[in-house]
Amino acid sequence: MTLAGWVIGAQRGILYLRGEYQYLLPHLHAVLARRRAAGLLGARLLDTDNAFEIDIHLGAGAYICGEETALIESLEGKRGIPRLRPPFPVNAGYRASQRFATISKP
Repeated sequence: MTLAGWVIGAQRGILYLRGEYQYLLPHLHAVLARRRAAGLLGARLLDTDNAFEIDIHLGAGAYICGEETALIESLEGKRGIPRLRPPFPVNAGYRASQRFATISKP
């Protein structure tokens, strides 16, 4: 994820962890801490001006959150159900429903 973020110029990635896998949370935090200590995550990535951080989002979502718009809904704190499109996530990105809702109001 760090490499992909660097390639596209992102500064933040999100790891979505379903609630039933919450027991993995301490291990994931430990892995991220080791990556930060090694300079592979956080500010000044590998002693460059690049920065990349990974946030862990613990969701209550079920299998339906494997569908991209349901996953985004869950990340936004809503019920993890698929949303109507457009906008398509590939075109509008994360939190697009909030931007489009603001834009489309008269």
